[in-house]
Amino acid sequence: ARGVANRTLPAGDCAQIIRQRRRTHWFTEHEHTYAAVDLAAELLELVSKVGLTVPSLAEGVRQYVDTWFRIDQLYRQFIYHMRMSGQSTVLSALHAQVENNYTNRFLLPLNDRWQAQVDACSRWEAPPVKSQASFYAEYVHPFIRTGNKVVVVISDALRYEAGEELLRMIRQEDRYEATIDPLLSVLPSFTQLGMAALLPHETLGLSKDGVALVDGVSVQGLDARRNILSQALSGKGTAIRADDLLALNRDDSRALMRDANVIYVYHNHIDAVGDRRDTEERTCDAVAEALDELVRIIKKLANANANNMIVTADHGFIYQHRALDESDFASQEATGADITYSNRRFVLGSGLHATSSFKHFRAADVGLTGDVEMLLPKSINRLRLKGAGS
Repeated sequence: ARGVANRTLPAGDCAQIIRQRRRTHWFTEHEHTYAAVDLAAELLELVSKVGLTVPSLAEGVRQYVDTWFRIDQLYRQFIYHMRMSGQSTVLSALHAQVENNYTNRFLLPLNDRWQAQVDACSRWEAPPVKSQASFYAEYVHPFIRTGNKVVVVISDALRYEAGEELLRMIRQEDRYEATIDPLLSVLPSFTQLGMAALLPHETLGLSKDGVALVDGVSVQGLDARRNILSQALSGKGTAIRADDLLALNRDDSRALMRDANVIYVYHNHIDAVGDRRDTEERTCDAVAEALDELVRIIKKLANANANNMIVTADHGFIYQHRALDESDFASQEATGADITYSNRRFVLGSGLHATSSFKHFRAADVGLTGDVEMLLPKSINRLRLKGAGS
């Protein structure tokens, strides 16, 4: 750990030492500690070599899904194994190095350069990257058109790098073929609107108090989403919570598959943990638990005769495993004629003012109906929200 923290032990040498020790008697007792050191070594090496130029939104997405996602992934996995190891003293210097390199040499500069492209765009789109709002038309409807059934599993806050890890877990099962595609999130990127964007729809809207609308109808709650699916599929679409699905016996789960052509399964573990002030430090633990649960869900569906499954998310997350600096919060307050809804990452209203701290979009700029306006704090900055985590 000291060698990696001091940068005197290269990642390749570190991995080799750990491979040799894997066969030793006490290895399992220290498995999480070794994993944390190994991940830290790879992360520090990757960060030292990474180039973070973002010539366009589309190119930024391409480079992220090709290479940059791995740094987010290594950071999350390092935090998870460090917490599981219980060896905070042994890993303290290494943790400090990881935090400083991740935040100051990757997360902040990448988001600042991404922000420059966001500032320059008048419409929120990045062709050829598909929009999250096109999900149903692009991914679900082709199955319907060819007479096939499909199950959509929506895991709240399953960001891209976690999806890539899930892809590898699924392929290791050796029973499934699997691929992964990126989608450009709708804005503002939060549960209500992300969930709405994934449903069949002609129009997508957002009220000034933050209620997402599909063809003018609110999609708050499971029943509302189930009704939209049922109407779009002439009674052959439905929705179920992941916990309820996992509790079904074999006959009931097969009946569910038999009676519907499209089933949306709503899985909420990462957001349920990470979005609360009292539990947000467990975000990385929650991702590991969520990935295991998703594999269980996929196996359950396969045993119920599901041949086609899509796993997606409503939005992602930013996570730093340390107290945030003053500089991580927006330096200005959001201002405007009428502020009607505030979140940690956006403000809604009318007559809102763009400033050096906020990017301003109108509904039409981001593909939404209605006359709502939004302010998004730039780069990784958060807004202060009383009683909320960050």
